[in-house]
Amino acid sequence: MVSQPVADGQVGGAVRSGARGEFGGLIPVRPTTGTLVVCLRGHRLELYGQLKPFSHRYRLHATLCEVRRAHEACEPGARRLAEWAHLDATSQHAADAAPGDGLVLVAHPPPAGTMAGRIELRLDGTEVGRVTVTTCTPCQAATLDYVHVGAEYRRLGFGRTLVAAAVARAPSYRWAAPLPDGPVAQSFRARIAMHRTAQPCIHTRETTGHR
Repeated sequence: MVSQPVADGQVGGAVRSGARGEFGGLIPVRPTTGTLVVCLRGHRLELYGQLKPFSHRYRLHATLCEVRRAHEACEPGARRLAEWAHLDATSQHAADAAPGDGLVLVAHPPPAGTMAGRIELRLDGTEVGRVTVTTCTPCQAATLDYVHVGAEYRRLGFGRTLVAAAVARAPSYRWAAPLPDGPVAQSFRARIAMHRTAQPCIHTRETTGHR
């Protein structure tokens, strides 16, 4: 009997989708940082303990706050914030080499002659969010043009993870982000510590044909 290769996104010959919850549910995600001091609800982790589980849904390491877990056990209707996964915002894959399972960042550099690129956030090979960015190397400036996360994946930290991934590509640049319309977009934008407008860039005007 000849064995068949297992493609990305398959486990034991079956397609890995997570739709039936076999890999656990969706949990919040945060960009990887240094030493953790508090949980997502501000509880100090060294006081009552923490666990270091592994999210099979995302294929990422995670942290679980014991205090928050006890609180959620007493209040079933409380928002689930006890456990969250860590995604390295600097770990960005090329589109043709991205893993087909788990939660990953996929970078699309600007096409030749342009300055606008994008980064996708994919879950098991499916795009669940994206950020578009315009960068100018001569000016050392960047603009966060647009951030979008699918409706069913919001309030999980996917948006802030995409912003962190964008900044990670040019951490020393001057960053700006426009002010969007709509309450959801405005609520998200109000949490981003960036200037609302960037200094005029002659290089951007040249690539777009504007004078």
